[in-house]
Amino acid sequence: MLYVLQRRPFCFSILIAASLGLFFPAITIALLLWHENLGLNWRNLIALHRNHFTLYIIWSAPLVLGFFGVILGKTSLLLKQKIDRLEHKTTELNTILNTAASAIITIDTAGAITNFNNAAEQIFGYDHDELIGKNVNCLMPAAMAAEHDAYLRRYLQTGQATILGNRREVEARRKDGQIFPVLLRVNPMYINGTIYFSGVIDDISDTKTLQNQLIQAQKLEAIGQLASGVAHEINTPIQYIGDNLSALSQNFTDITAYHQAVARLIPDTLKPRTDKLAEEHDIQFILEDSPQAIQQSLEGVERVAEIVKAMKAFSHMESAQSKQFINLHEALNSALTISRNSYKYVARVETDYDGEIGGIECYANQLNQVFLNLIINAAHAIEESQNDAGLIRVTTRKRGEQVEIQILDNGAGIPKPIRDKVFNLFFTTKPVGKGTGQGLSLAHSIIVEKHCGQLFFESETGVGTTFHILLPLNLA
Repeated sequence: MLYVLQRRPFCFSILIAASLGLFFPAITIALLLWHENLGLNWRNLIALHRNHFTLYIIWSAPLVLGFFGVILGKTSLLLKQKIDRLEHKTTELNTILNTAASAIITIDTAGAITNFNNAAEQIFGYDHDELIGKNVNCLMPAAMAAEHDAYLRRYLQTGQATILGNRREVEARRKDGQIFPVLLRVNPMYINGTIYFSGVIDDISDTKTLQNQLIQAQKLEAIGQLASGVAHEINTPIQYIGDNLSALSQNFTDITAYHQAVARLIPDTLKPRTDKLAEEHDIQFILEDSPQAIQQSLEGVERVAEIVKAMKAFSHMESAQSKQFINLHEALNSALTISRNSYKYVARVETDYDGEIGGIECYANQLNQVFLNLIINAAHAIEESQNDAGLIRVTTRKRGEQVEIQILDNGAGIPKPIRDKVFNLFFTTKPVGKGTGQGLSLAHSIIVEKHCGQLFFESETGVGTTFHILLPLNLA
């Protein structure tokens, strides 16, 4: 019996209905026996059925109710199966919605958020209950938010869509106010005749970072090739100039000695005429000024040679994809030489290198990019502070199996409210056209992710900033 009920659960409703049906003839017979003062035995029961034909009709009640029980049981079973399927489908859809890697947000015609999946919570930093019922423009930058409601009304009035169904790159805003790039696709949908809009959003901050790193690497590669060619072309004529200036300096020394010897041989009677002639041709000025001019030219040539050497050091680095050992201090000096134009009018440079540090294993092109960015940022900070005694100090220290590089400036410092944002992609305090907000973000990515190191800073507004770079001596 239990086996049948387990295999056919609707049989239970048949048994219940049939049992209720038996209640009617049983009560009727009991009442008739009581009314006619008869005892309960087979003879009296047969007599009642013979005298009251309606009892036979009443005995059909269990059959009728059993039949209805069959219909009710079947209907209940079908309804239960349908509800189970709907619950399974709902669970499946909710699971898909909440495990999707993309943020999925649904809004109504007023722009109010009606649904918000787990990925959206993680991307935007809001809890589900915080956003339900709020206008979706709270997830947009101010400029985009101001236009959103008007665009929604225009679409509802005209039915003309310019961006619906198209995947496009826009900016979004997290709970903490951070603006970041996303890919967005919005589509309309109808539920029970009511229109809603669903948006699928992908955070592409990491992708943009990688793209910018690739672009930067390609630029560095192109600059490296150009620098290598320029350095090669400059190096040969600069050597000629240097050699000729050295020869000219020696020649002029000989000429000066010859002039002095000739002057001693001139008779006293001719000296007034030779002195007058020497004055007319500024011989004394030439003899004093020319050695200084030649010496300054030699210093200039030496400076050009240093720049060429730095350019060759940068351009001869291997591919950014390959690890290599480099002399850390030579790399820092090359970065200082190449970036000199950014600080030469605003700051002096001091270096304090640890003699125990030799070569380190690194991705040289990318590490040089970090050094350049930090030195140039230091120069800009000093320029912004208008400090007449600007200072950039580069220090290295060995810390066990690590090396620490400090780049200090006594510039304007980093204001406290924005210190948590300086490593965010596209965040910048510089004027439009001067800063892209990528330098420190890329530097952080190169040091932390590429070199398994650390990049952090200490800053005091109006006093200056020190950036700390911690690098392993050997990459794993």
